[in-house]
Amino acid sequence: MATIGCFSYLASVHTLYVETYPRLNYGVEVIDTDQFIAGDGPLVAGLLSALGHDVTLASNNVADDPAGMHVHKRLHRWGVHRTTGRRLPDHTPVNIVVCDAAGSRTWFSGLRGIIGALDGAALDPTAITYVDCYEVLGEAPRPVIAAALDRGSELVLNLGGSPPPPWLASTLAGRKAAVLQTNADENDEADANRLLTTLHAMQFAELTVVTAGRRGAVSASADAGVIYTPAKAVAVRQVQGAGAAFSAALIHSRTRGDDLVKSLDYACAGGSLWCTRSLDGPLPRDNEIIALMRS
Repeated sequence: MATIGCFSYLASVHTLYVETYPRLNYGVEVIDTDQFIAGDGPLVAGLLSALGHDVTLASNNVADDPAGMHVHKRLHRWGVHRTTGRRLPDHTPVNIVVCDAAGSRTWFSGLRGIIGALDGAALDPTAITYVDCYEVLGEAPRPVIAAALDRGSELVLNLGGSPPPPWLASTLAGRKAAVLQTNADENDEADANRLLTTLHAMQFAELTVVTAGRRGAVSASADAGVIYTPAKAVAVRQVQGAGAAFSAALIHSRTRGDDLVKSLDYACAGGSLWCTRSLDGPLPRDNEIIALMRS
């Protein structure tokens, strides 16, 4: 199996489940709550570890408060090695997410100061490097990307719905990532296609992928053109981290030499399978993803 490095921010996520969003200056009953971790990179690391890879997560530090202890325990259970920024914070960053019965998600970010907290969170050389490039992270991913390119690491970039950072073109300097991934609104089919066209034209990666929830994914590469890959029909239990599950499954499939169509099908199955499980449930295994592909 491959050695893989993942770079992202690390925070606790507190999720509130409601039937519908309240009107302004009003309230609503909370049906259920749960606690998880963010961003995508930590979950990608855990999922790849479950698929048999040796994975290191480079992120900010978390505090020794209840939220931080929850983060520590989950990453330890997943078998993820860590390298962290230099700062030891007074408290762990916490994001609040609100999900309604229609599947809409709204979040409130508690990431003030996260760019400085990521200072020093570098990765040793790895065969594959996954990097979250969210707008909120500013230029923090830039040195990680530059180092990965200089070392010949296969680079997987996740925009997470953000626009490409303004420094990305100069950092790539004519070189390409292996994969550039982002997400679009599953209720707007045209949005995914427009986004794919725009990102693919920038030539930042050999393969550009846009995930769109229940619609699956649409991708483009110079060799294969545009490929539409449907999601698997499953009973959805939750959708947090579906894009991360897609990323991890795509990386895993590519490491064993699967062709592009099979890798994308496997990635969609991985994302779909993850959505059938509670956030405290077992991480998807290779045989389970393959079984869903064949069902």
